[in-house]
Amino acid sequence: MVKVWNIALRLLVLLFLAGNTLLLILMIISGATDHYPVNRFYWVQGNTTGIPNAGDETRWTFWGACLQDKDGSDTCTSDLAPAYPISPVDNFNTHINVPHQFISKRDAFYYLTRFSFCFFWIALAFVGVSFILYILTWCSKMLSDMVLILMSFGFVFNTAAVVLQTAASAMAKNAFHDDHRSAQLGASMMGMAWASVFLCIVEFILLVSWSIRAKLASTYSIDNSRYRTSSKWNPFHREKEQATDPILTATAPEEMQQSASVVGPSSNANPVTAATENQPKGINFFTIRKSHERPDDVSV
Repeated sequence: MVKVWNIALRLLVLLFLAGNTLLLILMIISGATDHYPVNRFYWVQGNTTGIPNAGDETRWTFWGACLQDKDGSDTCTSDLAPAYPISPVDNFNTHINVPHQFISKRDAFYYLTRFSFCFFWIALAFVGVSFILYILTWCSKMLSDMVLILMSFGFVFNTAAVVLQTAASAMAKNAFHDDHRSAQLGASMMGMAWASVFLCIVEFILLVSWSIRAKLASTYSIDNSRYRTSSKWNPFHREKEQATDPILTATAPEEMQQSASVVGPSSNANPVTAATENQPKGINFFTIRKSHERPDDVSV
């Protein structure tokens, strides 16, 4: 039953890693094409009517701004670039009819979205490599700690990227609303982003618990093996320990000493004498040597 549970848990972690990797890939390819269903993935959509070089509606995706005409067609192949910010001032090279918050908070929009772009790529690298290495842990358990470390970095960068992008998108929507323009967040894109964060949290908890459980099981196995080895009494080994350890010699029960003297090679020797002879040379404070001299000459 325990083995079945371990296999089920490993399959669950593998499924979560695969799903997390897929979500990050879907977010990163948004804006790369204007075909369905990728054209449904965008961070924020706003009314840009009257802004020079902009269409009636503009959707900001991972790779840039996609222009949407009145007939509903998207154009996402022009002016696409990495780390494309949500900033109409920089996107359309104009200040005319641009909502005021995009001008006053230009640096905030610019750096929030550009940093989130970089963090998404770093998160995909860590999560993707963790997914590949986790498959290899079925053959070798030595990679488990490496997967946990990579997944920890992936979790941090993915969460940071989603938080930064969500803040920038919410600020952009409010900027359009303050200028009395319609705007909305991309439900599909935001759903995938926060779903990837949830999967990262679950994966991190499962990997940490799995690592702790494996270390505890390994420690218990080592301790149990040592206990079984020490519990098997060997009279020759016991005699050797008593011969080299003065404490064992002084405190060993009389029955153990007699058994060791019977089984050992010198079976005719007195057990007490044999134990005494095997002690290391030096002063023994537990033995008082008496002589036939006067009481004043008794030595210790």
